[in-house]
Parts: sequence; C-alpha cells; structure tokens
Amino acid sequence: MPKVVALHGFTGCAEDFDPLRECIDPRFEIIAPNFPGHGDLRNLTKLSAFSFSEHLKIISDAAGSDNEAITLVGYSMGGRLAMHWALAHPQRVRRLILIGASPGLKTQAEQEERIRGDKALAEYLRTEGLNKFLKYWNTKTFFKPLLSLPPERLDPILIRRQKNNSEALALSLEAVGTGALPQLWDRLLEFKCPTDLIVGEHDGKFIEIAHAMAERMPKSRISIIEDAGHSVHLEKPQDLATLIEG
Repeated sequence: MPKVVALHGFTGCAEDFDPLRECIDPRFEIIAPNFPGHGDLRNLTKLSAFSFSEHLKIISDAAGSDNEAITLVGYSMGGRLAMHWALAHPQRVRRLILIGASPGLKTQAEQEERIRGDKALAEYLRTEGLNKFLKYWNTKTFFKPLLSLPPERLDPILIRRQKNNSEALALSLEAVGTGALPQLWDRLLEFKCPTDLIVGEHDGKFIEIAHAMAERMPKSRISIIEDAGHSVHLEKPQDLATLIEG
C-alpha cells in the first residue's frame, strides 16, 4: 500500500487531511501526524517539545522505520518542515508534494525582519488571545477562497482552529516560523526526487515563489489549482488526490 505522510500547516491539525482521505483511492495510506501546539498536542507548552529536532522526529515517526520510500506532502508550515526532512532523508522520499510552501527567506535582512514579525505575532497571541488572533489571521487575502466554502465544509475547520491554545501557537511561531528555520534556497538543487509545487490560482505570492523554486529544482513541476487559494488540501481535496494518484 503506497504510504503518504501529510503535514499540516500553522493553526491546522491532522484532521485537515480528512477530506483527502475521503476522496483518494483507498489503496493509499494517509498518515497525518500533529505537530506540537496543534491537534491532540494543542495544549503542549513545554519548550523542549517545540524544538526543530522534535518536529523532524515526528515526521520520522510517521514515516516509520521500515525504510519504505514515501510520498511526503506538506502544506505551508508543513511544507517547510517536509523540505528539511527530505534533505535529511533523501532515500526515504519517493515523491515530494508541497502546497503553498516556501524554502524560507533569501536574505539575512529578510529573515531578521520576519523573526521580528513572528515575535510580534506571538506577543499578540499572548496578550490579545486566540479569538482576536484568528480574526486577524482569517483576513489574509489567500484565505478568502477557504472562507467561501459552504458551512458544512468550513465550520469544522473553524471549530478546530478555535480549539487551539494561544500560548502553544505562539511557541510554534517562535520555534518553526518562517524566520526561525534556515533558508533552503541555496540547497534546492539537492532535491533529486520528483517534486510537485501546488498553489491555488488566487495565491499570487506563492505562485511567484513556486516559479522561483522550479527554476532551481531539477525534477519539479508546478500545478496551479483553479478557484483555490492557499489551502488547496481543504478547498480542492479531489484535485490533490488526483495529483497524488497520478
């Protein structure tokens, strides 16, 4: 049975891949772990649990120890982590699928600015609380298509996000936010596995990033999903399933 390890994004959880499970060929085994501060780990506030190495260990545990090559899917934050794990374990990745993901920030100045921004956002979470943060977070342009989903699809997503712990999300930002992780632009040539760069047509920023990545990744292709924004796995799970099955 082909094994697919699927990694969620910031404020998400393993259940975000339930729509994919519902429409993909049942011969594919979808394994979706939770990262610290999310899902069944949402109430973790122990600093050591949020380390970069702990995130990579969680991916390794999901991939298993049988040395089987897997399809590794990562969305946004999960995509950044997927790239780092794939570089550390190239023999374990049969195929890499990145959804709205980035290798990080190209310059030291950009990284330092993002670290300051993530620190401010973490402080906002701590001082203003989860509800105010989510009101801000959900106004990001690339989430508009997600928020246009019918209530029966959107409500479970929003309910899951509202169960998050503000301190745990703040710790997650500080530990594995875009500014916190080393940038991988200089290592894109090292990706030897087939790589799908998936972006929604309404996610302009990440379309540009995907094109820049594709120029450096030798076995990459870009798929732009119609009528989708940043969260393709939630908005268009059937399109994602088709790509994985192909």
